[in-house]
Amino acid sequence: MQVFSKERLLQDLPSCPKVDGIDPIDAADRLAKMAAIGVTPEGGITRYPYTEEEKQVKEVFRGWMESIGLEVYEDSIGNLFGRYLGEKPELPIVMTGSHLDTVPNGGAFDGALGCLSSLLALEALIKQGKKPKRTIELAVFVDEEGSRFENGLFGSRVMMGEVTVEQLENFSDAEGITLPEAMMAQGYQPNQIDLSRRLPEDIFAFLELHIEQGKILESEGKHIGIVNGIAGPSWRSFTFLGSTDHAGNTPMHLRKDTVAAAAEFISGVEKLPRTFSPTAVATVGKVNVFPNGTNVISGKTEVVVDARDIDEASRDQMLEAITSLAQEIARNREMEVEIEKGISIPPVKVPDWIQNKIAQAAERHGLSTRTLPSGAGHDAMIVGKYVPSGMIFVPSHQGKSHSPEEWTSLPDCMNGIQVLIDTLFELAND
Repeated sequence: MQVFSKERLLQDLPSCPKVDGIDPIDAADRLAKMAAIGVTPEGGITRYPYTEEEKQVKEVFRGWMESIGLEVYEDSIGNLFGRYLGEKPELPIVMTGSHLDTVPNGGAFDGALGCLSSLLALEALIKQGKKPKRTIELAVFVDEEGSRFENGLFGSRVMMGEVTVEQLENFSDAEGITLPEAMMAQGYQPNQIDLSRRLPEDIFAFLELHIEQGKILESEGKHIGIVNGIAGPSWRSFTFLGSTDHAGNTPMHLRKDTVAAAAEFISGVEKLPRTFSPTAVATVGKVNVFPNGTNVISGKTEVVVDARDIDEASRDQMLEAITSLAQEIARNREMEVEIEKGISIPPVKVPDWIQNKIAQAAERHGLSTRTLPSGAGHDAMIVGKYVPSGMIFVPSHQGKSHSPEEWTSLPDCMNGIQVLIDTLFELAND
């Protein structure tokens, strides 16, 4: 298994495009410095929000922002910002950025590359002497992954006014530490989250660079992914209720085996998305079997479905078809099925004019593009509900993500940064 290292990054140095104002060796060095903070024995990275590891990486990143002359500040919950003042600071700003927290034993590029790319893009504009009309603000959002408190996209949701003080007490980590306790231990003020809110009319556009976390760009040999929409996830739980019986003494025709029902259901779920939309997906990633004994016919099995699409109507129609399938299977097997709705986040479409700016930037540098949806959630999904938002994808080797094997080559990183530079400057002068 190959994992992140600076030496591996620099193997592709001769193939790196020249980007005015950016040294690819410096980019590799900074990625390596971040990857060393929270490194695991397996070569992955674990950086949870409101921990010493997160604090350390943010201090490093703050230093980099200050070193290029950005106006740096932190809000009441720990979102970190750096401003490159424009010629007309009274205009709504352009915002760019991502996150520095990780999943358990995650990779070196998810979130971190987006933050670093935004920093290097601003550094390049400063070195090139390009002063935008609008202020460009770099945002490092706290707790995008939700790994510690199961409360993902937290920083961007707070910024857009979606979180109240009262809701914070509902979240705690595996050790019983509540979200407010963890925040206060790091010097933040959970009772003042309203001070972190930004008005949508103060933000002209948001742009996030991210690794694809999929295989399309690499398999098709494309340099840049232009995201046309971010699929909104909707979770639904289906609990089949049959009869718990002895595995040896119960004839096959007299069983009400909920595992068998769940297996039939899961197989059906896999086939449904393609009948609704080319961008629809549905996944069963969680199954709970009760009592979960080798020699026991299960009388209760819970299956959780994650359904996504960039079109909300087709996603919801697919969910209704999935629900009908569960009910039909339960009826045919003389069982009951309990259905419980979970989270449901609306998908976000990327405006055509932002997609066009990304495409034009790529074309100027001779980079091939592919329009594609984002199946994963990102801070751009939250901000994009209120503000025109776009995403630039760079290839992920073999689609690996959320693991130590996560990898994007240095030339692909530099290509993405070049497109980000041009697109940011165009947006800031629009």
